[in-house]
Amino acid sequence: MLYEIQCDRFISNGQPRPPIRFNSGLNVVLGGRNADNSVGKSTFMLIIDFAFGGETYAKSQTALHIGNHLIKFAFKFAETLYYFSRDVVNANTVNVCDANYNVQSTLSIDNFRKKLRELYNITLRNGSFRGIVGPYFRIAEIENHNSLKPLHAFPSQKTIDAIVALEKLFDEYWHIEEYKDVLKKREEKLKAHNAARKQALLPNSVTTKTAYKRNTTEIERLEKELEELTLQTDRDLSKENTEEADQVSEIKGKITALKRKRTMLQSRLDAVKLNVSGGIRYVQGEFLELQEFFPDVNIRKIAEIEAFHEKLIAILKQQMEDEILRLSTLVAAATDEIQVLEEEQRSHGSLAAMSKAFLDKFSHYRQQIDTLRNQNKAYDDAKTFADDIKAAKQALKDAEDTILRNIESMINSQMTRYNDFVYNQTRKAPEINLFDGTWYEFTTPDDTGTGTSYKSLIVFDLSILKLTQLPTLIHDSLIFNDIGYAPLEKIMELYTQSSKQIFIAFDKKEAPTKAIQKILDSASILHLSSDGNELFGENWGRKKKDEEEDSAAPTK
Repeated sequence: MLYEIQCDRFISNGQPRPPIRFNSGLNVVLGGRNADNSVGKSTFMLIIDFAFGGETYAKSQTALHIGNHLIKFAFKFAETLYYFSRDVVNANTVNVCDANYNVQSTLSIDNFRKKLRELYNITLRNGSFRGIVGPYFRIAEIENHNSLKPLHAFPSQKTIDAIVALEKLFDEYWHIEEYKDVLKKREEKLKAHNAARKQALLPNSVTTKTAYKRNTTEIERLEKELEELTLQTDRDLSKENTEEADQVSEIKGKITALKRKRTMLQSRLDAVKLNVSGGIRYVQGEFLELQEFFPDVNIRKIAEIEAFHEKLIAILKQQMEDEILRLSTLVAAATDEIQVLEEEQRSHGSLAAMSKAFLDKFSHYRQQIDTLRNQNKAYDDAKTFADDIKAAKQALKDAEDTILRNIESMINSQMTRYNDFVYNQTRKAPEINLFDGTWYEFTTPDDTGTGTSYKSLIVFDLSILKLTQLPTLIHDSLIFNDIGYAPLEKIMELYTQSSKQIFIAFDKKEAPTKAIQKILDSASILHLSSDGNELFGENWGRKKKDEEEDSAAPTK
């Protein structure tokens, strides 16, 4: 809890004010008997916000008028006091102090806020400390007291961000984030696929279902012709010497295996040579991920766009040169063996020639079929990606809708309980509708009066305080101005029932009812009034006596 605030510039009737100490529950800053304005009630609310890591006070007219000054404050947790100080000029840092407010070290404002989050034992999986408390520190100068927009921390905040902050406060956003991550990954996958096609790293896709069907028909036709070609070759082979045909087949198998081996060795040799020379390389990183997604990607083309790191070449140059020698020897040996086998194959005459013709034609058909299949596969992949994205969006929508309806239900139920207490079950409670997570409505059915609107705002805030890990809230005096005496009395009772700290500013020292007066007196931590008892000992908006006399004197 906030334990105390003090400042050398706090003055009462010409004397320094003692440290202002706070209660564990309700804390009231009272105005004068006549509801004097400009005595510092709202300013002190801003200073409390300042102690909680806020920024508005340092930019306020009061701070600018006074000039640089140091705000000292302490928090108390488990009987341990933590002392800090922060000045308005260097507001981005917070001093860590000893009990006499001697500076021991400094924290950045971000680290200070993290410290407060830790001290308040906030275990939410998402949300910064200021993101948690900011919307519920309702102070005139911050302008977050719009009774129709209770989720907005500031007027220009995007509605969707305000709702996300509420989801985080109820510790539900991490569920939504998981669905958003799935959607993001699927969108990135489709983006990578389209980029690869655009760069001709993947086969072109047909763009219409008609073209897809046309390709399918052509594939079927080519496969029939390929089947017929194979059957005819088998019949021709049966007329030849079977034993010799088997020999040719064996030779061709060896040649094929050796050529594959040589190709592999040559590829490795080329890669090593290029690495040594600083030429092209196979791209790593994101392009390897692309190949994982798309096995048919033209990785060779990608390789042409980057050079091997010169630093790595310098380190591995000797090893690479040794590898070049070894691989060159293996490639040469494979070539020699292939030449011997090809010569042996040629010695079998017509059988070898017929087989080559068959293979050429076979290869032609296969290439056509593969091209058409790749086109259709690219179409299927794109459709699959689009379907996956659609499914992920629907899953996200369903999950968020469930979460929002649950949050709605909890808030509205708690507001009904509080509203029934305030009005003895005679008035309708406020309601919040979060819709689809992009906008919301906060209303009190059949009652749009100003007093009702601010009462509803208070009921909303108290409900959030009750239901979540929100550690504290602030209500400035303007929120109470139009609320009737009877509901105001009940609201004050609700404040006193909270185990968490609540800070309010109230205009009049003399309350409209005895019950309210009793609560205000017992919870009061600071009395402010005009004529020297302002927060800083003066009201600089008021004319001084000599100015009043000058203005009252008749003009000549």
